[in-house]
Amino acid sequence: MERYELDPKVLKTLFSLEGKVGDAAFKKLVPFLDLRQAKRKIIIRDAGAVENESRFLVKGLIGMYYTGKLSRLYFPGDVFMDFESYQTQIPSKYHFKALGDSVYISLSYHNEELLLKEIPDFTDFSKSQIAKVRNADFEWHAFTQMNYRDKIRVIEEKFPSFKYDLTNKEKASLLGVSYATAARIKSFPKIGKVSRVNKQLEKLLKCPFPAYVHNDAVEIEDQSVSWAINFHSIFRNNEEVDYYKKQKLSYLSSCLYPEIDFEKGVWISKLYLWLFYLDDMTDNLPVGQKANFWSYLLNGIEAIINEKQMEYIPSRIFVYLNAFVDLATEFKEMVTYNTDLMDMVFSEVLLYLKYNKAESEHKDSGHPPSLDEYRQSRPYFSGGNLALALCSFESVDKFKSDGADWLRTDQLRQLGAKLIYLSNDLISYNKEESQGDFMNIIALLMHHKKMDFTTAQQAILDEHAAVLEEFMKLDRIWRDEFRPENNGVLKYLKQIKYKIAGSVHWSLSISSRYKTT
Repeated sequence: MERYELDPKVLKTLFSLEGKVGDAAFKKLVPFLDLRQAKRKIIIRDAGAVENESRFLVKGLIGMYYTGKLSRLYFPGDVFMDFESYQTQIPSKYHFKALGDSVYISLSYHNEELLLKEIPDFTDFSKSQIAKVRNADFEWHAFTQMNYRDKIRVIEEKFPSFKYDLTNKEKASLLGVSYATAARIKSFPKIGKVSRVNKQLEKLLKCPFPAYVHNDAVEIEDQSVSWAINFHSIFRNNEEVDYYKKQKLSYLSSCLYPEIDFEKGVWISKLYLWLFYLDDMTDNLPVGQKANFWSYLLNGIEAIINEKQMEYIPSRIFVYLNAFVDLATEFKEMVTYNTDLMDMVFSEVLLYLKYNKAESEHKDSGHPPSLDEYRQSRPYFSGGNLALALCSFESVDKFKSDGADWLRTDQLRQLGAKLIYLSNDLISYNKEESQGDFMNIIALLMHHKKMDFTTAQQAILDEHAAVLEEFMKLDRIWRDEFRPENNGVLKYLKQIKYKIAGSVHWSLSISSRYKTT
């Protein structure tokens, strides 16, 4: 402890007040401060108590807990306190615990008042502590939006024994992942670079948040392909298997859900394989049969979900329906028959099918939809709404459709779905145009507004930029001030960002699906 005695010169350096407060004033400061130590696992302040001191961490590691879950870390140089409770003198919702042998300097609420009266020079000291708290809140907000792999790297720079000193439960709550994922932490794959051909669009569609790929993407692909081949004969021959793997279709789910539990990740990958296959089947059917295909699917899936008897189904379509029975049964078991989750996800699957049927009707008739109809339906048949609804499934906590966190992110999800379909239409236009497919916002602008390609493309790029700016304004509102009780919203916010950035990353740098040659 001798090393951390309250020496005025040491304090001046610790508090970054060199040249701002004189030595004489610092000598007067010492009696107002307490130097304390806390052994690992010691509770420093319980939840329910009023915050009556600010604490400057000199050595060690401190954790903030909310409802028993580790929500935040404090490192040497940080001020740890519940600022709201300190200012208002109302009970705090959080408790602090030493996660390593720690030393900190305490200034009580009472002593701060006396200090500012007796030594006015320390007004700057008080302001510096408040500034530290505010700046640390801002930095921690940025931390909450990181992928868990980046979080680990940041923590290990300051706390090398992180993986060993914290329990899997603590790591899970801090990183925003499940217990199973925390227990599986290992080395991480690198994200591939964008090809030259797509660099321009990648630059134009670049989001102010990164994309990631699931750590177990290869194994997840192996599991989903094996399911399709060995259990349901979805693929009819080796050529179809090779096509699926070459396009890296299963990697889309690994880009959209890069932090999800392995088992859930496999389930979503199987669902996406199923959806991709249905989409490709539609493209291969002649005009006049596309809507009929989706009608059989929609009627069959409705019967399965509602547990009713299916009417006549052609044998090949029955293969797809049988695969969905498997998916639905597994899903129910994985969510332990949570009715909110089942209703949410199955409803979105039905809406996906319904709007794909409507899209196919336009293709069969050769009549493009109006711009308003397209904009209303595109988030559904693009799969964007379904992808965002599945944030409910990847959530670690028990999902409630009327829960505050889910309801408060409704606008974020709507904007996210719009960004997904706008970026997809920009990326896929060339391929769809070469196939005579008019179900694209650029093609429809050219048709209805008589725009040329360059003007229509720029209009959608401008719209994408405007929607992204609106999304980021909401993002900044939620990240304005760190509150552990908002962790649920911040978790969904991060997951929505993964869907937006991941869909672009997969389309431009992983899959060859939208290449024209």
